[in-house]
Amino acid sequence: MKVPSLFGDSDDLEGPAPIPAEELATSMSSTGLASVSSLYRKYRPQSFDSDELVGQEHIVRTLQNAVRLDRVAHAYLFSGPRGTGKTTTARVLAKAINCLHDDPSQRPCNACLSCQAINAGASPDFIEIDAASNRGIDDIRDLRERVRYAPAQLRSKVYIIDESHQITGAAANAFLKTLEEPPAHTRFILATTDPEELLPTIVSRCQRFDFRRVSADDIVRRLQTVAALEGISVDADALRLIARHATGSLRDALGLLEQLALAVGSATSSEDLGPVAITLVDVTTALGLSRNDRVEGLVAALGRRDAGAALRVVQDAVDEGEDPRQLNRQLLAYLRMLLIERSGGRGDADDRARELAGMFSLSELAMLARQFGEIDFTIKHAPYPQLPLEVALVEAVATAAPGSGEKSAASEQSAQKLRSDPPASTSTRPTSLRDRVRSPSAIREVSPPEASRSDQTEPATVTPLRSVPVAQVAAVLAPAEDGSFDIEHIAELWPNVRADVKALNRRIEALLSEVDPVAISGNQITLAVPYPFHRDKLNSDDVRETVGGVLSRLLGKDMSLVCILRSEMAATPAPSSPILDQDPPAKQPDDGAGHDEEERAQIRIRAAMNIFDAEEIREPDAASQSVSLPDG
Repeated sequence: MKVPSLFGDSDDLEGPAPIPAEELATSMSSTGLASVSSLYRKYRPQSFDSDELVGQEHIVRTLQNAVRLDRVAHAYLFSGPRGTGKTTTARVLAKAINCLHDDPSQRPCNACLSCQAINAGASPDFIEIDAASNRGIDDIRDLRERVRYAPAQLRSKVYIIDESHQITGAAANAFLKTLEEPPAHTRFILATTDPEELLPTIVSRCQRFDFRRVSADDIVRRLQTVAALEGISVDADALRLIARHATGSLRDALGLLEQLALAVGSATSSEDLGPVAITLVDVTTALGLSRNDRVEGLVAALGRRDAGAALRVVQDAVDEGEDPRQLNRQLLAYLRMLLIERSGGRGDADDRARELAGMFSLSELAMLARQFGEIDFTIKHAPYPQLPLEVALVEAVATAAPGSGEKSAASEQSAQKLRSDPPASTSTRPTSLRDRVRSPSAIREVSPPEASRSDQTEPATVTPLRSVPVAQVAAVLAPAEDGSFDIEHIAELWPNVRADVKALNRRIEALLSEVDPVAISGNQITLAVPYPFHRDKLNSDDVRETVGGVLSRLLGKDMSLVCILRSEMAATPAPSSPILDQDPPAKQPDDGAGHDEEERAQIRIRAAMNIFDAEEIREPDAASQSVSLPDG
């Protein structure tokens, strides 16, 4: 019987019929797994067996129960890092749904016609779609037309949509109804590495499974199985290093094992890599890793505060062709191990590592781990890759205090204070943010706007919100007893604020280069900028939310921001020389508090005017309201 094709114009095609076993065997022999050279494809899991599909037991158990109880959902969402088995699990699930084995707990059997057809890629009812190249609304419309037709060979049609987060917004909205109520014979499996990019309406229509990174032990066990089948001899330490370098991706681990086997030995046939023995030295050489004693030498140099020894270790590593970025990552991993050991956690430290951990305090190790963790991106883009590592080593030695490690935090702050102090010359006015806030002389030397314009060579300084006598400066800079923060503390944190904002939004961080924190009142921080453009941008809701969120996280309390122009700040000059040399006069107890409250109210009014771009309308007095009438 001749039937028309559903997707073509030819009238000579036969009706849907099962593929003969002989044809399937021929297809398997021509495109089967034996001809696949890559190990991760050759040994791709074909069932839910724990020896094949490793590291995702929580997902495997749920899917097996769904197949056994015939409660398979119409749509699934598999999300997780690369190389964790999302697409592989989707293929195994498609075979289990269409498997013809009598015992549901044995599905997929990989022996029936349905399983063999899917394995050979010869079934028209098993469709894999790459959403990265089929992401438009026209592709989704074509998919909606195809899902209406009944399966030609299998029990159910299965669509695997890989990298589904690449689907455009319009296409995703067009796909919603089909995904929510597909035909009874259709199943959808979406796989993605970035589920946050998917529409919440799509996620809510699927059963979501989050794939975890495969543990090092599971990767080692799987590598041992593959190595035994390939006839490769691998040292246990080499397997452990391969597993750690793969960072939870089994595909990366298998690819690295194949690369090492080809580098160490030679293949004797197209199907066998031959007798190969891989050692730890082979792995470190192929990955460009440094020897463990080199990393221990760096840590020992940091413990002895010997910058020269640390720099010599880095130079020796670079001369031998090692990657400075890998060396920094190894150093960071070693510092993490020492941090866990020093804190009493469960680590795999040996006697040498315990000895090195005793040379640092817990706070020192935390500071070093943070410092070397922040330069990984810098090393990648530096003209001299080893330079950021060398600078970080010198800074770590310079900021570490000799002797007891318990005083390291205070010593670091003292060193930073010494580096930020202005020169001894009294003629130069401090220009850095920290000096302008910290130095009382910077506040005392502020002159009226007319006088400041006379000196064109000096940079503009921040004018305080009100004139502060010398006796009150120390009280402002001292920490409050109620745990609130002063403006000096904000100035100390400002470089960290800019760094955290830069990680979130580089454009906002560029705006902060012209910003100085000048006042703090409760949970509100006042910022001063030189130009209206910066003021308007920083007073916008999204920028204030970003900067305020960073400040709130660093300070541990909710903070709000107000940005004003420096020209809008109160320019009342401080009294002349008598206020600098003698004690401030005693305030009147009745009107001093009222004066402060009035100034705070004026600051709030000016901030509100800046935010809402408002103008102050003053009510005319009685004299101006009077109108003289002509005589007669």
